Amino acid sequence: MKKTLLLICSLLILVLLASCSRVSVSSDVLAELTFKYGDVYVSAALTKEESEQLSNIVNGKALYAGDPSCSFDVNISFRVGDRVFCPACDSCGKVKDCKTGKYFNISDAERETIEGIFEKYGGHFPCV
Repeated sequence: MKKTLLLICSLLILVLLASCSRVSVSSDVLAELTFKYGDVYVSAALTKEESEQLSNIVNGKALYAGDPSCSFDVNISFRVGDRVFCPACDSCGKVKDCKTGKYFNISDAERETIEGIFEKYGGHFPCV
């Protein structure tokens, strides 16, 4: 009985670990920013420093499925390598990974960094 219970618990842990994915992007790639909202259209290659800041924000974040009430738009996004990330347009602390369709949470400080980079290139939040 103990062996069966131990085996079942081990399998459940493996399933939970396998279902928990994390974001992984290269910090050596220059990121790109897209902002198309209203009469503002911005498409820009970011600096090495900005690219590293965004990579550091997204790397290691745990992805989860769901349907948050925040609004997301691929026209307000940044690309790091082959991954496109959409910060919530209404300034909530969530980002959508467009490759997986899943979401992750960011801190207020990380949100401020993302908004600051967008603002530098003419983007603004909220944009809903």
